Amino acid sequence: MFRTALRNVLAHKARLLMTMLAVLLGVAFVVGTLVFTDTVGNAYKERYLTTLRNVSVQATPPFDEKAGEPGTVGEDTLRRLQRLPGVASVTGSVEGFAAVAAKDGHPLGEDDVTMAGNYFPQADGKDNRHPLTAGRAPAGPDEVLMDTSTADQGGYQVGDTVRLAVDGPVLHKKLVGIVRTDDTSGSGGTSVFFDDATAQKLLLKPGQYDGVSLEAERGTSEERLAAEARDLLPDDSEVSTGAQLRAQQQAEAAEGAEGLSQVLLVFAAIALFVGIFVIGNTFTMLVTQRSQEMALMRAVGADRRQVTRSVLIEAALLGLCAGAAGFLLGIGVAMGLRQLFASTGSGFPDGPLVIAPGTVLVSFLVGVVVTMLAAYLPARRAAAVPPVAAMSALHTPPPIRSLRRRNAIGVALIVIGVLGVLYTASSGEQGRTTVLFPAVLLLIGIIVVTPALSGPAIALAGPLLRRFGVPGTLARATPGAIPGAPPPRPRP
Repeated sequence: MFRTALRNVLAHKARLLMTMLAVLLGVAFVVGTLVFTDTVGNAYKERYLTTLRNVSVQATPPFDEKAGEPGTVGEDTLRRLQRLPGVASVTGSVEGFAAVAAKDGHPLGEDDVTMAGNYFPQADGKDNRHPLTAGRAPAGPDEVLMDTSTADQGGYQVGDTVRLAVDGPVLHKKLVGIVRTDDTSGSGGTSVFFDDATAQKLLLKPGQYDGVSLEAERGTSEERLAAEARDLLPDDSEVSTGAQLRAQQQAEAAEGAEGLSQVLLVFAAIALFVGIFVIGNTFTMLVTQRSQEMALMRAVGADRRQVTRSVLIEAALLGLCAGAAGFLLGIGVAMGLRQLFASTGSGFPDGPLVIAPGTVLVSFLVGVVVTMLAAYLPARRAAAVPPVAAMSALHTPPPIRSLRRRNAIGVALIVIGVLGVLYTASSGEQGRTTVLFPAVLLLIGIIVVTPALSGPAIALAGPLLRRFGVPGTLARATPGAIPGAPPPRPRP
């Protein structure tokens, strides 16, 4: 049966090629989505491992209810933290917003990602959070740093004068260095950094910090250092270890990638759903054309299971080919998605493509399962035709009752889908599942009742079809020859 199935696939490869295309596109969407989300997740993981590499403990003071503003940590607290045993370094952070103009005067970045902060040098004169790629650290109120993305957007080089505004008049600062940072990389945002005193004056208060991070010496426990630091910080301060921070940020990134993955997989599901009908129709036509061949197989001893198995093997071979081609195309889809989101300023970090073994397996499983599922009913019909009836080309039409039942099911699905969509719109229900489920039911219902709509639709198109002469007349008369299909109504 396998050799027979393989021979049939090769004999009808032209027609099966279009069928394979329907599955291939769905598989490509699935693979592209999985590769893209795995790539984004891995890039976020690498980013957090890099940016938090030197962070053993991070602390944020509580909100100041009396002042109605976020709390701060004073320089005296930083000095006490530096004296804790096992502390290698302490970094105070100052954060805020600063609008930056390009050299030609137009503003850079998005409103919510125009970041500003402090450059906090350690004993070696470097800030591990922002490695310098050119120039030097700022040494006075008239000097500023910016990240590579901002410099590229604005066309700045070390030595240029930068126009920016924090919370007041336009400031002119000399660009003395360029740093690498992941805070706004790829998001279309901007980042500028002042020396410690200038950042406190412009963004916060002199001698105060928004938060503090500690780097532990080798062999020092993060948990022990966090407990000791908590005793020196304001009450109710949020204190986290480096491991907790990395796990939290990676979980948030994974959640965001999962949400994006679900949205993209919806399109893949739609493509596969449509592909099922294309495959089913194609195999139905092939089985009908080969009814005498299958009757001969039955006559020489093949039973129903063997005939069914032969058709399903053809579908499996087709699914394997579609899975392999869809996997290769899916890698291209993932690369295209990455370029698309990068051009829209999504903020996803760059990184190498991640092709997990599970993705390879999924591509073949989806291709084979979807194709065999779509071909199952045609295979059962092929096995159910008696040998004598098939060899004499007598095909028993499907009973009208079954089409009526099908139309009733389709109408019911349409009604449920419409009511579900209206309920979702009127009640304000949230969630992708709540919105998509009635929409999917509506789509399935429309597909189910499509044969019943073919007659009226062709009747409406009758005047146009008559312009094509004999082919148009035959096309208009075809629905009347299909058992159970409503014939087109004559039009005057």
